[in-house]
Formats: sequence, C-alpha cells, structure tokens
Amino acid sequence: MKLKKAILLFGAVCILNIAAVGCGSATEPTVKTKEAQSGEILPEEETNTPLKDNDKDTAESQENTSGKWQVLEPDIAAAVNADFLGKVWKIEEDSFFIVERKVKISEDGSLIYSSPSSDADLPDSQLIHVIFEEDTVFYRRNIDEDEESHEYKEAGFQDLNKHMFVEMKGSFVNDEFHATEIRFF
Repeated sequence: MKLKKAILLFGAVCILNIAAVGCGSATEPTVKTKEAQSGEILPEEETNTPLKDNDKDTAESQENTSGKWQVLEPDIAAAVNADFLGKVWKIEEDSFFIVERKVKISEDGSLIYSSPSSDADLPDSQLIHVIFEEDTVFYRRNIDEDEESHEYKEAGFQDLNKHMFVEMKGSFVNDEFHATEIRFF
C-alpha cells in the first residue's frame, strides 16, 4: 500500500513538473488592434522582423535602444531630412549640448515644432551632448531679406551660437549624439 501511494505521488509530481515546464516556455502572439477607416477594429499581429535589411543600419539603430534619447521616427526624419532636432543650450571647446526640439506632422501635412524657451532653467539631465568629428559637415541657413530663400552654406563649429536650432544627421551612442552633419539657423 505504501509503495502504491509513493508511485502515485511520484507520478503526480512528474506530471506537474512537465506541465510547468511546458507552460513556462510557450508564448502567445501579441495582438494589437487598429481602427480601419470604416470604424471597424481589425487585429494586427506583431512581428519580430527588422524593418531594415542592412545589418549596419540595424546595428546602429540598436546601439541606444535602452537609452533615454532616440532618433526621430522614420516618417518625421524623412519630412525634416534629419535624424534629430535640437536647440543649442551650451557650447564647449569641442562639443555642445542641446535640448530636444520636438516635431509632429499635423493632419494637413504641415510640421509643428516645439522646444523650451531660451529663458528656461533646465537641469543637465535634460541636455543632450553632441559629439562631432573632424569630418562632420556644418551648414548654416542664410535667410534672405524676403525670407523666401532658405539656402544652406558651408560653415564651421565656430559659427554655432547658443539658442540656435540644429538639424542633425547621425546616431545616438550611450545617450550622446554622434553627428555626421549639422545644419543650423
């Protein structure tokens, strides 16, 4: 009788362990919903496939995935022809700090920009360090008197001033923006 109870107990423990291991490794697909134009809600499965086929671009975009700052969304980046926008806050000898300049695309397709006031007192934790190399290209936008021509001309780091707006190409590494091109006005 004791042997029978021991076998039943052992069998029950084995079945529970198998069930626990089997259930623990199974994953369910995440389902998001999006509203169709007709107002009907359609399921949309989440995929884990990368958006870019180029391994270099994928590696660069994943460098700062856990960081505080991220480059612009692809549709916004294409609209402004930049990877990140900012407003110069502090200038050092060989680098500078910016605050994020946010941009949204309105329903009519126009761009809406926002940034902190130049008089705002911001903590250093809100500043983004911009690093550039010798081969980083600087451009300054010259606005004609009629303000219709917005031509960029080559410039240098020395032409950058506090509170100027910057449009930059590059990427984030450890919450520092490494710029390859900087346009300012």
